[in-house]
Amino acid sequence: MINFLKVFIIAVSLAALLAGCAQPKAVVPPTPKDDVEPVNTAESIKIDSYTLKPQAAHPGSTIEIAVQYTLHLPKNKSLVEVNEVRTLVMGKEHVELSRKKIIRSEGSHKSSIKFTLPMDIDKGDYTLRTVISTPTLTKTIEDTLTIRKKAAK
Repeated sequence: MINFLKVFIIAVSLAALLAGCAQPKAVVPPTPKDDVEPVNTAESIKIDSYTLKPQAAHPGSTIEIAVQYTLHLPKNKSLVEVNEVRTLVMGKEHVELSRKKIIRSEGSHKSSIKFTLPMDIDKGDYTLRTVISTPTLTKTIEDTLTIRKKAAK
């Protein structure tokens, strides 16, 4: 038992001696690769507002469509090509009202068009489709435009 106690005391003493002699690990500064924030790769389009004025009209009326949207771009991208397309859908027939290709920066943008309804358009409900797209994303807004009988003269 005394031999065991002697061995134990020697072992504890040796461990304490080694612990006192141990040098702290050197702190390695991060490499530039480790220090870089991850690149935000998310691109997004958020529709902030949309208006169709008026929503019910007569042949020959002027219609205005306005949309406000916000673009969020990745940190490594400052500009993006945006397509803004408006289409009047009449059953199976689609009439493109406007097409605009523009370079936009991150932030809020407003886009509007005015057009005049043809005098020979039939009464009924039509769909107005607005598409805002980048090379990687597409947002579509659809609204109903009601055409009433011709206005009385």
